[in-house]
Amino acid sequence: MKNYKLLHWTPDMVQAFWDYESAFPKNFFTYSRRHEIIRQLGRYLPAGCAVLDYGCGPGNLIEPLLDTGFRVSGLDSSPSTRETVKTRFADRPGFTGVYDQEEINRSGLKFDAIIVAEVIEHLYDEQLDALLGTLKTLSHKGTHIVFTTPNEECLEDSYILCPVSGELFHRWQHVRNWSESSISAYLAERGFTDTRTFTTDFDATLTIRGKHNPLRIRWWSAVRTRLRYRTRPERKRPHLVIISRPTPE
Repeated sequence: MKNYKLLHWTPDMVQAFWDYESAFPKNFFTYSRRHEIIRQLGRYLPAGCAVLDYGCGPGNLIEPLLDTGFRVSGLDSSPSTRETVKTRFADRPGFTGVYDQEEINRSGLKFDAIIVAEVIEHLYDEQLDALLGTLKTLSHKGTHIVFTTPNEECLEDSYILCPVSGELFHRWQHVRNWSESSISAYLAERGFTDTRTFTTDFDATLTIRGKHNPLRIRWWSAVRTRLRYRTRPERKRPHLVIISRPTPE
């Protein structure tokens, strides 16, 4: 097979990609899994606390967070996505606004919990280090930062070819993968402490809410998924959750 060069994503390319994708919120990872994600992450969020959804996209996690009684802000780099979020939640009690990076840096805001769902697999080292620095400025002593990311993803499985440049890129703009050990080491080297990790499968929920999917299909799919893990406990779970805190200075 021909050796193809990997596409290197520039900020303008990333913004153009997600500006386009934001018009299709049902395609986002968090859309069909949003209630299960918040159900599993909710144990790390004090009741009624101030939560920032970092990299909120069209607001798929903001909805169940508001439904659960949290005060919620969003952050996203895409102007069109932020407009979508503003319109979608403008009249919802508990919604406290959506920001871009410069606005959040100037705000002086601190949050009790920050959710960084399906973000860190999209970032090169320089961008990720900038993100971790921002998370520190948005945190107080008791803030919990909760990350989700694919667990030991094989990036090559999702590569597609750009017919213009002849370069390969990941269908969802992933540029790196993570394991429990690699993310724990990365965070420790950058001033984060009390890091806990676990692997899970956000598709294995038996709790069905809303009308976005046929209930019978979703329920049986979840049953089959759970049975696979019961009969094959060594089976790798596809999703990784990390809970950490910035080291007090």
